[in-house]
Amino acid sequence: MRRRKRRNNIQVPVASMGDIAFLLIIFFMVCSNFIKDTMTFKLPAHPDVEKLEQAQISVVIDEDGLIYLQGQKMEDVLAVQYGVSALIKEDRGPRGRTVLFKCDRNVDKEVFQPVMAAISEGGGIIAALGEKGKR
Repeated sequence: MRRRKRRNNIQVPVASMGDIAFLLIIFFMVCSNFIKDTMTFKLPAHPDVEKLEQAQISVVIDEDGLIYLQGQKMEDVLAVQYGVSALIKEDRGPRGRTVLFKCDRNVDKEVFQPVMAAISEGGGIIAALGEKGKR
């Protein structure tokens, strides 16, 4: 008579798999860079610079003359105007209309003047950013 081998049922604990998955997700979120700050610019200096309360909308022109609205690159000045206009429609208060304008000190006026005009035509109140310095 042949005896049958008895098989042991081995169970894999799966209760901790969810914990491991969430720990891996958190690890990769902490180690990754979601938005890289590639914009570099030097602010102009003036002795009359005042502290500004936080603005809702920001327009930046970096040292290469590239225009960014809320951190996203804009193709042209008209896109800035439409973008500012759309963002202002969301919040109609005076604080919501304030546009923080940052521009590199080496950018020519032919680049930043049309952008400032587009912000105004879009309904924004311009608050230029600068450093306190000598005249």
